[in-house]
Amino acid sequence: MNSIRPSTPTILAPAAWQLTYLFELSSKSWFIHIAVVTLVYVAQENTGASGNIWFVGMLALSVLMIILCNRIPRALFRSDRHLELMGWVHSIATIAVGLFWAWGAFVAAQHSFEKLLIYTFALGGTALGAVSSQHAVLRSCFLSIWMSIPGLSIALIVHDGSIVGKANGAMIFLFGIALTILAVRMNRFVVSNYALARDFNHQVEEQKLQRRRADTANQAKSRFLAHASHDLRQPVHAIGMLTANLRELKIGDEALNLVDKIDYSVRSLSGLFGSLLDLSALDLGRVSADIEAVSLDRIISRVAEQNAPAAREGNNNIRLVKTKRWVRTDPALISNILQNLVGNAIKYAPECDILIGCRRRGETISLVVADDGPGISESDQELVFQEFYRTDRADGDKGEGLGLGLALVSRYAALLGLDCRLISNADGGTMIEISGLQETEPQKSPAPRRAAMAHRLDGLKVFVVDDDEEGLSATVGLLDHWGCDVSASDRVPTSPTGADVLLTDYDLGNGSTGVDCAKAVFALDGRSVPVLIVTAVSEPNISGLDGLSQVIVLSKPTRPAQMRSALLSLVLEPAPHSANV
Repeated sequence: MNSIRPSTPTILAPAAWQLTYLFELSSKSWFIHIAVVTLVYVAQENTGASGNIWFVGMLALSVLMIILCNRIPRALFRSDRHLELMGWVHSIATIAVGLFWAWGAFVAAQHSFEKLLIYTFALGGTALGAVSSQHAVLRSCFLSIWMSIPGLSIALIVHDGSIVGKANGAMIFLFGIALTILAVRMNRFVVSNYALARDFNHQVEEQKLQRRRADTANQAKSRFLAHASHDLRQPVHAIGMLTANLRELKIGDEALNLVDKIDYSVRSLSGLFGSLLDLSALDLGRVSADIEAVSLDRIISRVAEQNAPAAREGNNNIRLVKTKRWVRTDPALISNILQNLVGNAIKYAPECDILIGCRRRGETISLVVADDGPGISESDQELVFQEFYRTDRADGDKGEGLGLGLALVSRYAALLGLDCRLISNADGGTMIEISGLQETEPQKSPAPRRAAMAHRLDGLKVFVVDDDEEGLSATVGLLDHWGCDVSASDRVPTSPTGADVLLTDYDLGNGSTGVDCAKAVFALDGRSVPVLIVTAVSEPNISGLDGLSQVIVLSKPTRPAQMRSALLSLVLEPAPHSANV
């Protein structure tokens, strides 16, 4: 908007917001003004033509003010120039109203003291009302006071020239001064309040801007991790397969020791990738809970089995408390919670006992992971659930990892609507309880697995599809060492495979996926073939395989033991199903 007003408002040149506030505040007060004028006219009966002219003039000016305050702003206030012009119209009309009030005082004084007294009360109240409605713009407020009050003061002296009349006139004049002081103070308060509100709004907008910048940066980081996950996981997956191949060869103890160190590093790197990518998926809102009935005993046993090798390396003893309870939750998320809790206990409480179990809390069930390690200090207890925060181990080292274990636990628990509580003593011992699980009725146990191939992979016909040459070569070599009959391709097959199991990458390039590959194999072989999909994609869509065959999905980088277990599960499982690991 174009402004002709100086940056610092003055009495003669108020700011645009002051004029706007004046019109908004005065819009209803002029209706009250009409009511007061009407009552004064009725009370001042028999005042002749002067009284009639006064009444009609007051009504006309009041209606003008109502139109000015209610209609004109919406029609003409398109710029500061229009607003300022209307402000001057308001001030000129205020002068006319004040002069009419002053003239009316002389009309009343010509008749009787009683009429002048009534008029004095009316004018005094109206002047006070003018202060309350016009204090935002002192120019109009002062004009309203000093165009009317001095006339009433002089009228009192003219009516009664005695000391009493003069005293009354002086008091009315002092009343005008008091109203002026009140108007100045109210104006200062409004100006200060506006400045505070403006500064507050500025700070709020600045904080919103900073928040948007932070959110944008965080989203960019999360998108980068999510989009880069495929390229990051592929080489790590290939290294894992290659080290497993090396271990199968007849090599010396020194070389085998190097292979073990490489394998350990790969496993650590895989854990770091997994934590970072899990965190990015949560930040992007890509993780949702799929609630179903879950056997807690099965979840606890599976997590303990998965952590058994790491526990042996750390000389930990994992103890389980058997349970028959079933709850409604997401099995993958609750498994991730337990996995992170047990992994943290192994890392920070080496050579200690680790207890996994559950307990009843009122009408809900809680999962508990406890250890008798060195404990966590009170200062650290407030921080351990934050991202990238790591406490010192018993040996003084902060250990490996990024400090995301408990942060992920807290996020997963919140996603499931569960509470996470930590109890620890500096003298020793830490317990983390995940509470709020809703108990449900036990479900029918799955049918027992058939004993096929005596838990061996010898002679199993596996068709491998992967567009990554190194990953394909490493996987084929590993399967050969396991005794499988392997055939391979870097694209979706076009002829029958005769395979017992299809092992395929999810992203095969050129828009093809592992689902397309599985459908092609089903069509070419004319039968249902179990499928193992190994993927670096965070959320592969395998809905196209629903009901067609047994399907297991493994996330890259995949450990050889996981792949072997998945293959055995596929050849031993009696009924079609799908699972994510």
